[in-house]
Amino acid sequence: MASIWLYVNVENDCVKVFASSDSAVEWLRENDPEGAAVEYPIEEEHAPSIIPKRSDIQTLLSAFLEARSVLSHYLIPAVPRSAEFTVEKLMDALTNDDVLAAISRIEGRQRFGLVEVDCAT
Repeated sequence: MASIWLYVNVENDCVKVFASSDSAVEWLRENDPEGAAVEYPIEEEHAPSIIPKRSDIQTLLSAFLEARSVLSHYLIPAVPRSAEFTVEKLMDALTNDDVLAAISRIEGRQRFGLVEVDCAT
């Protein structure tokens, strides 16, 4: 069973995850000689597969064509424009529930946001 190594420093609002004990030890030597990383086994889940639909490609193409149309209208010379309105329309076209569901099915997995943590060193 595979493991990860986890380092947490509440005082500095820092969380680090390492793929090996060697990488954890190396980082700790350089950044927190008094700290420690704890090993946790990775539990593998067997999530149900997400099967793409025939219409998923069409959903994505329609979203891209709509986004292109929004940008084309924004770029027409001598026409009043609003960057904020244009960005909202682009986000609506490219990140609506149908588009995100189609991307999830095509990729074969659920999509989640990225969380980044900056550590004070």
